[in-house]
Amino acid sequence: MDQPSNQARDQAQHQKPVAGFLLSLVAAGLWGILPIALKELLAGMDATTIVWYRFLAAGLVLTAWLTLKGNLPNIAKATPAVRWILVVAALGLCANYSLFSQSLNYVNGETSEAVIQLTTLFLILGGVVFYKEPFDGIQKLGTAFIVAGLLLFFHDRLASFGSLENQGTIGVLIVFVAAVTWTVYALLQKKLLKSFSSVQILFLIYAFSVVVMLPFISPAKLFQLSGFELALLSFCCLNTLIAYGCFAEALNLWDASKVSAVLALAPLVTIGTLKFIVLFDPDYAFSDRLTIISLLGALFLVVGSVLAALMPVIKYKLRQKFR
Repeated sequence: MDQPSNQARDQAQHQKPVAGFLLSLVAAGLWGILPIALKELLAGMDATTIVWYRFLAAGLVLTAWLTLKGNLPNIAKATPAVRWILVVAALGLCANYSLFSQSLNYVNGETSEAVIQLTTLFLILGGVVFYKEPFDGIQKLGTAFIVAGLLLFFHDRLASFGSLENQGTIGVLIVFVAAVTWTVYALLQKKLLKSFSSVQILFLIYAFSVVVMLPFISPAKLFQLSGFELALLSFCCLNTLIAYGCFAEALNLWDASKVSAVLALAPLVTIGTLKFIVLFDPDYAFSDRLTIISLLGALFLVVGSVLAALMPVIKYKLRQKFR
């Protein structure tokens, strides 16, 4: 009976909470700034080509890394079922990246980051439906906060969302679908982790996406970018690598639920950064100028996501308390 507690104690001894928190915070910051950079970059390059360059850069680095480690995945040894799951997961993540970037042609960074928080809700519901996971009080509370947060965030735009002629409506719908496709990827990754590591899965998805997206891209646009736009594209490519690297290392040093809770701060980073930009450039075009009620809605979204992310820790502490 003592073995589980000893294992938990050993695991806790190997954790580095400060380092895990800081790495998670860096990842949240990078993902929070990403839609701002993408929005600017879309003036010089289409969304699909941007995503293709991001996948290409990340794929090349992962190829070098896995080759040095002698850990390149052998897809030939995978069962046909695993290969099909991998294809669907790859399509899901590829669609998520592309749709999220495409949505920024219609909405600004604050809106895209707010709506993409639906991934938390969809992942909970997907776990309940497909993995028979429980849907307890903490999850219900987090879900209520997310729904309330969205209603508050869009309180002054709800009436206009009834028309598809409204660009904001189109943008929100695109982000909604992007959240669904990410959820498909995340749910399937749980199955794929039985056959490949998380890095191997990303490598295979990036390689698949680079090939599949070839007919839809305009790579020569790279040579038409201004110096500022080249810098933005470089940032977006590095963002994919550094943010994921920080995220992966944070998981090695800290509880996954706590890492996810910190990552839920990304929308606040987006909103705060855009508020800072507007402070110095009042005429900046790519900001929603959110009201106090919308800002409260964003806070509710983050609280709901944090509650959902911290659920395993809360449940564990409750079990320990009443054992």
